[in-house]
Amino acid sequence: MVSLKKIPPNAWIIICLCVSVLSLSSLRAFRNYELLFYDLRFRLRPPLATSKDIVLIEISDDTLKSLKTWPLPRDFHADFVDVLKECGVKSIVFDIVFSEPTLYDVRFSEAIRDSKCVYLPVVFGLSATQPTTYQVPQARGILGDIVSSFKKYAAGVGHINTFVDPDGKVRKAPLFIRHNNTFIPHLALKVACDFLGVNAHNVEFKGNSVIVDKKLKMPVSFNNSFMANYPDKWAKSFKHLSYIQILKAYSDVSRGIVPKIDLSQLKGKVCFVGLTATATHDLKPTPLERSYPMVGLHASIFSSVVGRQFINDVGPLINTIINLLIFALAFFVCVRLSPLKSLLATTLSGLGYFGISVVSFIFWGIVIDVFLPLCIIGATYAGVTLYKFLDEIRRRQLLEKELDIARQIQKSFLPQDIQEFLDIEIFSFMQPAKFVAGDLYDIIVLDKNRLGVFIGDVSGKGVPASLIMAQTVSLLRVFAKTCDDPAHTLTQLNKELSGVLQGRFVTALYLIIDTQTRIVHASCAGHSPLLVYAAAHNRVDEFLPTSGPPLGVIDSLTYERFQCKLAKGDRFLLYTDGVTEARSRSGEEFGVNKLKSILFMTRQLPTGSIMDNFKGEIFRFFKGVRQHDDITLVLLNVKGMKK
Repeated sequence: MVSLKKIPPNAWIIICLCVSVLSLSSLRAFRNYELLFYDLRFRLRPPLATSKDIVLIEISDDTLKSLKTWPLPRDFHADFVDVLKECGVKSIVFDIVFSEPTLYDVRFSEAIRDSKCVYLPVVFGLSATQPTTYQVPQARGILGDIVSSFKKYAAGVGHINTFVDPDGKVRKAPLFIRHNNTFIPHLALKVACDFLGVNAHNVEFKGNSVIVDKKLKMPVSFNNSFMANYPDKWAKSFKHLSYIQILKAYSDVSRGIVPKIDLSQLKGKVCFVGLTATATHDLKPTPLERSYPMVGLHASIFSSVVGRQFINDVGPLINTIINLLIFALAFFVCVRLSPLKSLLATTLSGLGYFGISVVSFIFWGIVIDVFLPLCIIGATYAGVTLYKFLDEIRRRQLLEKELDIARQIQKSFLPQDIQEFLDIEIFSFMQPAKFVAGDLYDIIVLDKNRLGVFIGDVSGKGVPASLIMAQTVSLLRVFAKTCDDPAHTLTQLNKELSGVLQGRFVTALYLIIDTQTRIVHASCAGHSPLLVYAAAHNRVDEFLPTSGPPLGVIDSLTYERFQCKLAKGDRFLLYTDGVTEARSRSGEEFGVNKLKSILFMTRQLPTGSIMDNFKGEIFRFFKGVRQHDDITLVLLNVKGMKK
């Protein structure tokens, strides 16, 4: 058995994330947001074909205005039933609860009896909380019953209860309600079963399905709720006729007047009769509209059952599996790809998943969670990217520590505490563009009268250049001790470096200053010219007008030696191209002429402040611009300078 202590921390994180996905999915924590995406799919879906057998008969504003009363007297309903029966309708479905006795009940009872096609509704009281199972809801009592004489002659009876979601919209209705150990079907389902020749009371419940008379199988969601498949907006769905217009048309026909509507169109139709007048209690919000008469809900259920156009909620188990797969895919993509590529991949995945949800809804009526999977994709990207960011910060901190150690090691390669040699003052400054530099310089005491001064610049920057710099300094110190000629030293150094640099090179300038003979011997390998302030002539010149190639390019090279006199007051400036190629905000280069000017303008300043002047001028020049190369300066001052 694997010990919990042996499970790595990253595995624990993944386990916790999977548990979170399972919890959010099973608890349906984002149910309200899922409803928004559910409605969006309704709006994106093209209108459904509806049953041509359905006619909606509206008790609308014109009816109430003409009859000037509500509720309508039941003798009106009796006449209305007689008219429809004479027109040859197949079924008359009232979305009106007839629970209280009135003066005209006998007349209405006779009409119901004679027609043999009237269906009446009942309303049950249900618990406010809906169980999270497929259990058939239990009635707590009857809120709106049917007058006994009406119920006796009705062709069928069913409930018209609906489920109202937390946002106030009606999306579902229970197919059956248990009352006194009897399963009462929804009114529209009862009408549809009779229309199809199916016994609505022979019912079997199997998980997320309801099977009627072993012939009609319908999908249901929690609480045995049937998801209403609204075909289109109210005005565009089904055929609409007015209650009062039908009565007037029949009256016109009786008097030999041509009616405004053709009553023959009612023959063989299933007529749903309901209240649609403005601001009445039977108008509820639905996925398609803010105000939708509930008689349209019953017609939609009938059309859905007859046409087998069902909406299938895949349920929590399938949604949970989908969410876990989405998480696994998003996690794999985000871990394997860079943040930018994973952002593109997760965005496309989210759009693709939403597209799949829309297509599956349009063509197969399948409803899957959308909001939570999209949240999982976004949260996974954000979490993995944040983890990568924090891990990168940690890596950078470790790298910075290592680079700081490398900087200290590199610093140890540079000359320490050599500020004066006999009559020569030495000032130096190095500013790497990164943690470590590819520039190098060295001050080597060769004997009691001779001083070696070396400056170099490795191609490139950073750690690779710093390693070559360390190797170059080490080889220089070996060859400098055995060579009196700077040209010969560079030749040997070039031969050794040619076999190891692999495409890189080192520019170098090497001086040997003999204080006894007052002669400076020099050799150059592709480096910037030496600047010399000659006190005797009071001017700044470039020394070493010609130069050999950089070190490490060609192994069989011999470098030349040059020499010049050394006098009191002279100053020698060695520098790397990081100084002369420094650029200002406008793109102007610092250049050699500015170095010459500074060297000349500071000729009378105390030697201790000269290097500060150089640094100040250089950094002011490219202030606000990132340093692009290492900067190194070495200044030699021959004491005794006179005006």
